[in-house]
Amino acid sequence: MKNGDGALSRREFIKLGAAGAAMLLADWRLWAEGEGLPAYYGDYLAGIAARLERLSKTCDDSFFFITDLHIPANRRMSGRILAKLVAETSVKKVLCGGDMPEAFGGRASVERTIAEYRRDWVEAVESAGGEFYAAKGNHDFTIRDKPGAAGGWTLSGKAAHDILTDTAATKKNAVTDAGNHEACYYYFDSPKARIRYIVADTSDSIRTDRTYWAVNYSMGERQLKWLAKNALATMPDGWLALVMHHIPVARIPSGEKETPTTFAPWRRILEACQSRGKADVCGETVDFGKARGRILCSLTGHEHAERQTFLNGVWHITEPCDAAYSDYIIGSAPWCSGLPRKEKGTVNEQTFEAVHIDRRNRVLHFTRIGGGANRIVCLEPVVAKVGVPMPFAPPTPAATGAAWRCYDADWMGKERNPANKYQYFCKYRNDIAEFDAEGTLTGKKPGEAVALATSADGCRLLVPVVVK
Repeated sequence: MKNGDGALSRREFIKLGAAGAAMLLADWRLWAEGEGLPAYYGDYLAGIAARLERLSKTCDDSFFFITDLHIPANRRMSGRILAKLVAETSVKKVLCGGDMPEAFGGRASVERTIAEYRRDWVEAVESAGGEFYAAKGNHDFTIRDKPGAAGGWTLSGKAAHDILTDTAATKKNAVTDAGNHEACYYYFDSPKARIRYIVADTSDSIRTDRTYWAVNYSMGERQLKWLAKNALATMPDGWLALVMHHIPVARIPSGEKETPTTFAPWRRILEACQSRGKADVCGETVDFGKARGRILCSLTGHEHAERQTFLNGVWHITEPCDAAYSDYIIGSAPWCSGLPRKEKGTVNEQTFEAVHIDRRNRVLHFTRIGGGANRIVCLEPVVAKVGVPMPFAPPTPAATGAAWRCYDADWMGKERNPANKYQYFCKYRNDIAEFDAEGTLTGKKPGEAVALATSADGCRLLVPVVVK
């Protein structure tokens, strides 16, 4: 098998039994042959499916997350793979983080992209028995004729709404802002798991002074108040919220200096809900003192890279692009170093995740489909004191023997890639806490940090650290 570690593990093979494992591999190889794919793709996905089923037996809920399709630059593998995994596993929901078109082209390119998105992703997943939910990206649906050009084309807010909410699951399950015909924000519930999925729109207005790239980075008053009062404050006791949108709202995941300021009102709403505090929402105070739900994380795309941070009690996680771009490689270090190029003839032509929510162990399990690594994200922070060394015991057995590093939660430096003006290298600090060679954690000054390690099986482990 080429370029991938998704093959059946020895333990999974023993569990299935030799005959069962052989039948499973044969089924997946037949599917790969029918799709015109090499046999190794079937082997790889058989291993992925076995892992997803194992996790589904002990976790409360699950979904796939895919983002930044940029379909004209996409290898066109992910829609078919999602449909097959939806059909063959217990993971039935697909959350899409937006950005379907390419950046440069014309109206015909956008219209072709919309048709392909509907056919090759939405309809593929729905035909397999899955549910599809989409967020709006800053490229949905706007395009520039070519680099440096003054012209382009942008679809209206109402038309974008009609496309992104035109899925069977959204129509059936989503609670929306009635009367707002441009709203690409909503929520839907998974009652059995007591999970609320909240989809926000980080591009909810359109510029009138130009025709290209005219979708603003914005969250207006109406959306913010609706999300605060109708989506977050109404969660029943003991419920958890998975928040999904396109543009990250914290410094490290976003990588853009202006973004944390632009989206500060939304970030403060999330933090107030988590801490049972108050948030100023466009001049109105929303009090979360009696709120009952908690937030699992804010899950986003936009940056085309894998990064995350834990800030004021909230995880902010951004995922790599599914498009066959190379910027996900340098932008993801050190969180996931050594990512492969998305070359044809490998199992790395696509990049998306399956996410399992594990209430009992207070972790999120991320399974990578494509280049990269699986991850375990711990939800409960480890608390340290300034100047007091402490043994580090994160709440997951997978961490045994791992070598840990620590990165400050709210600082990232950037250096442009001289070979590509659209790419940059990231730099991080460890001024809040650090590990010694024996794995002892010492707080250096009050603040928050993220501890990162790689387990023996290659899984990335992430633990929030709070220094007091």
